[in-house]
Amino acid sequence: MIDTVLLALKVGILVLLYLFVWWVVRRTVRDTVTGQAATSPPDVALPTADVPPPPVSPEERDARREQRDVERTMDGQLLDFTPHIDPRLVVEKSPIVPPGVIFPLEGWVTIGRAPSSSIVLDEPTVSSTHARLVTRGQIYVVEDLGSTNGTYVNERAVTEAQLKLDSRLRIGETVFRYEE
Repeated sequence: MIDTVLLALKVGILVLLYLFVWWVVRRTVRDTVTGQAATSPPDVALPTADVPPPPVSPEERDARREQRDVERTMDGQLLDFTPHIDPRLVVEKSPIVPPGVIFPLEGWVTIGRAPSSSIVLDEPTVSSTHARLVTRGQIYVVEDLGSTNGTYVNERAVTEAQLKLDSRLRIGETVFRYEE
């Protein structure tokens, strides 16, 4: 009796397997003849990967940026902290300049031995055009201008570095502290 049941189960599984293979072949032939996948409805166009996005004019791009800035603020006001920031260099240690002297930073500031520099440091270890401070947005960046003895931010030699609050800038023997 058990042999008959097992034989019936084997025949049933074999019939199901043949029906499944017949269904797959039939579906594949139908898709090949009609030219579209069976899962996509006939009225849906398949996407193409080679279509570039529509061009955006510079004016439209600027308008989108402006809208994103407005959406990121509470009342639609643009966030600008520039009026509250007063960037400056404060002398901490120097053989030339007394400690505590404040150099306000506005625009580009050059530091060196040359009389045309914004901050003149008449030290033998300072080059004539040693370094400059430039703004990039709302931050200040110090750039070494190929000086002989180097420019140091927080005691690390740099060719270019962002000045952060309380960064120590050393040029020659003079040490400045960056404040806002």
